[in-house]
This record gives sequence, structure tokens and C-alpha cells, in this order.
Amino acid sequence: MDEARAANQREVDLEEGLVRRARARSPEAWTQIYETNHAKLFRYVLARVGDQHIAEDLTATVFVEALKGIDSYVNRGRPLLAWLYTIARNVVNYHHRSLFKRKASDRAWEGEPSSAGVNQLSDPALAVEGWDLREAISHLSSEQREVIILRYFVGLTTPEVAGVVGKHERAVYSLHTRAIKALRRHLG
Repeated sequence: MDEARAANQREVDLEEGLVRRARARSPEAWTQIYETNHAKLFRYVLARVGDQHIAEDLTATVFVEALKGIDSYVNRGRPLLAWLYTIARNVVNYHHRSLFKRKASDRAWEGEPSSAGVNQLSDPALAVEGWDLREAISHLSSEQREVIILRYFVGLTTPEVAGVVGKHERAVYSLHTRAIKALRRHLG
């Protein structure tokens, strides 16, 4: 057990050093952050928006926002990746709100009721096109959706998901189990 704690502490120390160098605008630190996290963040964003080109743009925006906000980063005992996922979640939500407002404005201009299509545009899980699960996923709670996306679209392990969402592993396991049961029930 002492070896595991020591390994965990080394990992925490390495990440703290990486953040310190990133705050100093070290290109090497930012390259490491990008290379370590880009694929996971891209898969997460893609799962939320369903379009590869938009996902590429939004993932780039995540790193721009991270660069802007690194000075305000506070280590709360969660990995840097959790902070990056929070930025990604906010970027995607902003994208969907902007899309919804633009569509609502277009409908109002064309004389259509502005409430048409609210559910599809305001719920990022519904933007995942081409999946039979789309309807079932829309019925999950936002926490369950987040766990399913991180687990299956991003490929994180349960401990990694727990670190990202800031919950205990047992809580994540419970959310995952309830989500799978709900999906089976809805698809069954």
C-alpha cells in the first residue's frame, strides 16, 4: 500500500510541476498537456456534438481557454484532466446554447414558433447522430449521461471517471449501473 501511495504522490508532484511550467507559458509543458489529453477531450466533445469538424474546432477552443485560464487553476485534489473536462463541458454547452439561440432567432424571423425543437437543440446528448441509443440516452439524467459518455465514448476507467466528475468510485459505479439498466429498459 505504501508503494501505491508513493506512486500516487509522484504523479501528483509531476502534475503540479507541469502546471507550474504551464503557468510560466512553457511551450514544452503545453505540448505535454496537449499530447496527453487531446484524444480524450476530442472523443468527449465528438460524443457531445456528433460532428467531427465542429468537435475539432471546439477541442481547439478548450485548449485556448485552458491557456487563458491556467493562472486561475486551483488543484482541488482532482487531476488536471478533470479541469480540462470542465472547460470542454462549458465550451460544448456554450456551443449548443449559441446554436439554439441562432435556430430560435431564425424560426422567429421565419414566423415559426420559437419553442419548436427545444429538446433536440438544448440537450447535447441528442446531438450524437447515427446512434440507435439516441432516444434512450436522452432519458438519462445529466450525471448518468456524463458517466456513459466518459466511460464508453472517451474510454475512461471508473476511477478516471470518478476523478473527472469529482465523485467517489462507488457513486460512479452506481450511476453507471442505473444508466445501463435504464438504457436496457428503454431499448428492451
